[in-house]
Amino acid sequence: MRAPALTFGLCLLAGLLVAPLGEHLPLDPDEPIAADGSMVAGGARTLYDTEPLMGDPPPAEDPDDPLVFAAYLRLEQPWIDRSRDAGARVVGPVDWSLCDEDAQAALIAGLRTYYDARGRQKASFALRGPQARAFSQQVWSTPVDQRIDEFAREAVAAGFLQARELPRRSFPEFARVIAGATPLGKTCPQGTAQRR
Repeated sequence: MRAPALTFGLCLLAGLLVAPLGEHLPLDPDEPIAADGSMVAGGARTLYDTEPLMGDPPPAEDPDDPLVFAAYLRLEQPWIDRSRDAGARVVGPVDWSLCDEDAQAALIAGLRTYYDARGRQKASFALRGPQARAFSQQVWSTPVDQRIDEFAREAVAAGFLQARELPRRSFPEFARVIAGATPLGKTCPQGTAQRR
């Protein structure tokens, strides 16, 4: 009879020692996630707040600072070059050779790769601020880029490339480039070229 009472007493004592003595606030500053599910947690304290030896936190970098976005661009440069090369490879005469199935597939794949990369990077840099946006515009306005845009407009106007093959929602840069081109219709005979 004494053993169960002793066990209960020890469990109760252990529970009192482990249980927090203070009241738990739902938005305690040390909580990793707030009660509402956000990551704010009442302005969660950082290591810099709780450890005075750490000193002041480093200042947040300005995403629109030319040094910051130029360094970011250097990391993306190989991707930009590969995408630009894919677009440049399809540039050529706008003639009946584009009706070949393989030529048509290569044309669409090359322009999709190019305009996807260009649109993504320009959108990313636009979020950084006006200086980064202007810088991105300059990066994507080389003579090669201008020639790819000119070729795309000619191919659409001549009917060798359909705007639906690079949908506006997925390729807004392409839609912007061909906005002034008036397509003649589909130039290749039915069944000669198939979209892949």
